[in-house]
Amino acid sequence: MIGQSRCALVIVSALAALATVPSLGQTTPVSVPAVARTVESRITGVTLYRGRASVTRSATLTLDPGVYDLQFGNLPATVQPATLQARSGGSLKVIGVDFVATVADTSGSPQIAELDSQIERIQLELNELVEQRMLLKAHEDFIASISVKSAQQVSETAGTDKLDVGALRKLIDFVTEERTNLLAARRELDGKQRELEKQLQAATAKRQAIAGTSNINRTAVVSVVATDPSETTIDLTYLVGEATWEPTYNVRAASDGSMAVLEYDAMITQRTGEDWDNVTLWLSTAQPTVAAHPPVVAPWFIDVQSLDVARMREEQERAAPEEPPPPSFRSVLDQADLKSMYADAQVAGEGPSVTFQLPRLVIVKSDMLKQQRTRIANIDTQPKLIHVAVPLHTDAVYLRGDLVNASEYQLLPGRASIFFGQDYVGPTTLESVAPGGSFKVHFGIDQSVKAARHLVHKHTENTGLLSGGRRTSYDYRLTLDNGSGKPILVEMWDRYPVSRNSEIQVELVDVSSPLSADAYYTTNEQPSGLLKWILNVPAGAAGRSAHVVSYGVRINRAKDLQMTPLPE
Repeated sequence: MIGQSRCALVIVSALAALATVPSLGQTTPVSVPAVARTVESRITGVTLYRGRASVTRSATLTLDPGVYDLQFGNLPATVQPATLQARSGGSLKVIGVDFVATVADTSGSPQIAELDSQIERIQLELNELVEQRMLLKAHEDFIASISVKSAQQVSETAGTDKLDVGALRKLIDFVTEERTNLLAARRELDGKQRELEKQLQAATAKRQAIAGTSNINRTAVVSVVATDPSETTIDLTYLVGEATWEPTYNVRAASDGSMAVLEYDAMITQRTGEDWDNVTLWLSTAQPTVAAHPPVVAPWFIDVQSLDVARMREEQERAAPEEPPPPSFRSVLDQADLKSMYADAQVAGEGPSVTFQLPRLVIVKSDMLKQQRTRIANIDTQPKLIHVAVPLHTDAVYLRGDLVNASEYQLLPGRASIFFGQDYVGPTTLESVAPGGSFKVHFGIDQSVKAARHLVHKHTENTGLLSGGRRTSYDYRLTLDNGSGKPILVEMWDRYPVSRNSEIQVELVDVSSPLSADAYYTTNEQPSGLLKWILNVPAGAAGRSAHVVSYGVRINRAKDLQMTPLPE
């Protein structure tokens, strides 16, 4: 093994009493052979990033003073050797971490032997199906021959006293029943064959996956120095691929709109090749493969190509930011009580990178097909409900909730399912929301509220001296019908044309209700001709008592000026 093929030269004062040679009152260090030792370890903690994971294995062992090569075997195929690091406590000092991959004999693997037995059994069952199909074929041929012979007899005795109608009917019934039974048997065999072929494909793929990875034994060799005899724990941490998580949400609002709960979940995908059993799980928004600091903008010079310029470019490329080392940690939960099973995750970190520590030990199996959902937190919030009407396009009025992230959790972009009361409204997406930030969620159509838009009057007339100009007038009427039985707040949108030519003048006149004074609207949306009202619509404002907003548009231009057509 590795520990027997090399020696570690260790110069440490704690080992001077073990191996020294006196010379003129001084001690001279000598080579101390490293003792190879295979350790039993288990995964105790995982930090899951977006696209990879940092896995920590822990081993507890008792060592006498000396130098050891501790071998952590059976690392997964997805391990990234360059990320290996180790930590120890007490008097145990880590002096090096190496990675070794060797070809192993898998002929005696119990997993492969079990899969080979399963594949052989499936193939035998498929062979039996072939034999059963042959029997069915012979039976079908026999029934077909009876049918042919009966048809010949009927043809020969038709119109004579030899024709036995009763016997003929029994024969027809028998042939029909047999063919029905044969058809059902063939369908049953087809179903069995499809199921067995599916099982065979799965077993073969699993065997190939195991054989393709298990014939290489991946081992981390941690070189340590023990200065005192003691029991200590050593942690090995490494990055693996084929693991990720993504946020997903449920937004559940009470039917009266008084309260909403944001269920913040993580959808975990784990295909690393090793199971995470009862581990402390951290969910991180960091990206360990991306530099933590932004790139540096270097000066850009143009000159005749020279060796100095080429050398400067090479130095700039070598100065690229290095990747930060992955975090290492140990499990801090020895026992899990019932309350911890539904407690919210603990938040660590500030700024662009945040980590959520789940308060319970979790089990995440390595599975190529499944995702596992786990709760990060339940966030209570009081939505400000507002109805949104766009009568230009539809008479439907939508209900929106303006919410605030009143928690310490960073909400990441992800899918969300919306529920209002007991009803599922539909899917949506949430953007990134910082703690204290606001976001909007739509709860679908409120059937008790309707909106309408009517062109009340349109008129074109000549204006100016000697009728040198033309004016087109539009008068609109917007109505809101509130049948909810309670006062509501409505955000209503419309539009009017905006001129892009100084020879066409557009005026907005006779606006019955003031437009919104929202700063973003007045600065960014109103100049584009968008109209926005924030209206308090009382209960009972329906039918003839519906809430009404009216306005007019006047368009002036020269009589002979051809203007683009206007929608009504």
